[in-house]
Amino acid sequence: MLPTSTAAPLTNESLADKVYRSPLWVCLALSTILSLWYIFFPDIIPLHNGFAWEGEYYRRIAIDLNHNLFDLRVNSYSIQRILPFVVLHGFFELFGIPFQDHNLILWMQVFNLLLGGIIVYAWHRIAAQLQLSLPAEWVGYLALLANFAFAKYDLYIPFTTDRLSTTVGILSLHFYLRGKTLGLWLTALLSLAIWPTALAYNTLLLLIPRQEPLPRTHNPLLSQLWAAGIAAFFSLLFVGVLYVRNVPIPPRMAPDVHPLLPVGIVLTAAYLYYTQLTLARRVLPGWAEMWALVKQVLRPRLEWLAVLTLVVAYVALTRGLGDPTRPYLPFKTFLINTTFAVLQRPLQFLVSHGVYYGLPALVMILFWPRVLVAVQRLGLGLGLMLMVVMVQGINSETRQLANVLPLLALVTAVVADALPIRRAAIAWTAALLLLISKMWLPFNWFDPTFGQPDDRFPSFSFVHTGIMLHWPFQVYFMNQGPWISNEYLIGQGLVLVVVGWIIYRLFRPAPGLPAARP
Repeated sequence: MLPTSTAAPLTNESLADKVYRSPLWVCLALSTILSLWYIFFPDIIPLHNGFAWEGEYYRRIAIDLNHNLFDLRVNSYSIQRILPFVVLHGFFELFGIPFQDHNLILWMQVFNLLLGGIIVYAWHRIAAQLQLSLPAEWVGYLALLANFAFAKYDLYIPFTTDRLSTTVGILSLHFYLRGKTLGLWLTALLSLAIWPTALAYNTLLLLIPRQEPLPRTHNPLLSQLWAAGIAAFFSLLFVGVLYVRNVPIPPRMAPDVHPLLPVGIVLTAAYLYYTQLTLARRVLPGWAEMWALVKQVLRPRLEWLAVLTLVVAYVALTRGLGDPTRPYLPFKTFLINTTFAVLQRPLQFLVSHGVYYGLPALVMILFWPRVLVAVQRLGLGLGLMLMVVMVQGINSETRQLANVLPLLALVTAVVADALPIRRAAIAWTAALLLLISKMWLPFNWFDPTFGQPDDRFPSFSFVHTGIMLHWPFQVYFMNQGPWISNEYLIGQGLVLVVVGWIIYRLFRPAPGLPAARP
């Protein structure tokens, strides 16, 4: 059975019909046009001459790779995102291109353009593999492309690995769904030098085969213990940081609403308990079935050798080539940053994810019971992966989820596949998502010092003064959870409520109308 999107076109189709039946070509064209627009009419962050924060460090690596890699050495965190800049250095050396700032940024812009095409085509292949309906394929594209991350951030700050991490994430997903262990392992190997959390997710996919279904039996006790344990662990962490150690909020974040910190702890614990419990009831088997599954996973097989080589390569990269004595983000600092990124304002991560990724975040909130049903179709490996993502998702710095956005898009599309979504609903949803993506908003229009030497917009007086919490600096920072001001958090939250209500009305089945698929 062919997916709807590849079926033979109807005769006498209108232009709108042809566009609707060609999501691959439409999205490929839109992705390419958007990237070309920013190349010829750039709206690029002025800070550090377009390299922004971490990009300034990777710029030095790309220019003088050997000196930075072998003499100065790269810290064990940053080396896990070094691959595109190594490729850039080799490309420039091979073709004799001068290492000028304009050339470096242009190379990354073209590189991201190509990555956009890979993302579009990979999703087309995944939709065909799962035989998704045409509306579901469109919904997947909207989840991947019609958001702040793809339509604005990757273009405004091109010298990052964010889009590359999404690309290897969707390639891992593609190879996993097709049962291609070699392709998954090679992608996982490359991902070690692209995104820090890729090792954990790819290891899970290598060890739990695609054909492994959800368990036939249930484990209520273990599900309760797991959900309560996760909620208790993070609650104790937060209490320890805030009230036992009495750690103040880092100066590089928006101030917390201190009286609401206990409320944030309780609501976050409730979120973790509910999402983990409902997912655990689906993916955790009864004791007898679990023992059989454990024996099956632990049996000698090629996948264990693949995981072992990944771990060895990871250690060699971070402990051998990288410098573990100069940690970029010490574990203690990571715990403190995570605590406040979760709790500055109660449940701020829900608003942040909606602002940054749009449709996947809204669908998770609006259609959670249908998400649980979708897990049944995706199997045990992706169900377990979603459980981990739901825990990681309490951090409001949404871009840290870049490599798992394809999974969230896949879940969103599978939910849509069971709903009778019409073409008009797709069009309205696309318009709403592009509106909240801010792709139409040139950030540098609001830069008061644009074009002046040493322009640091939008990061003026970033530390202590709080000027980033005001306009025009919030034009950028209102899209990044830990740096959104209270006013823009509330304002965007209200916008998301309206957009979510409209999308819910567009997606939900009419009374008495059966779903598209059981």
